[in-house]
Amino acid sequence: MKTKGGRDGPRVLVVDDEPVVLHSLALVLDHAGYSCIPCESGSRAVETLTGDTPLDLALVDLVLPDIPGEEVLAEARRLRPGLPLVAMSGFGRGAAPEQGPEMAFDAFLAKPFERQALLAKIRDLVGCRQA
Repeated sequence: MKTKGGRDGPRVLVVDDEPVVLHSLALVLDHAGYSCIPCESGSRAVETLTGDTPLDLALVDLVLPDIPGEEVLAEARRLRPGLPLVAMSGFGRGAAPEQGPEMAFDAFLAKPFERQALLAKIRDLVGCRQA
């Protein structure tokens, strides 16, 4: 899946192994004026984070088949200090997982979440307009 939109808005790395979820999030972000950089696996996300792709925020599912989301978040924190990180998960709905130094993120979204909740979190962390 390639970058959606081509807009000049903030660039959001989205990591989720469920194609329907990844596609839906890309559509929501594109419609709101963001550029979505979709990754279907943790290893692909780490490749993107290691590269020179400009990013303004990362949205990472905690349950991934290849690399746990917690490790992706830790790598994101190490490789891109200051990049806002949002963890998401369908497990433990409503309650954010306990955070230790190895799993630092700035916000948590329990799946399923509303479009407006997602956009509000991004807006709070990136400080940008919403289309």
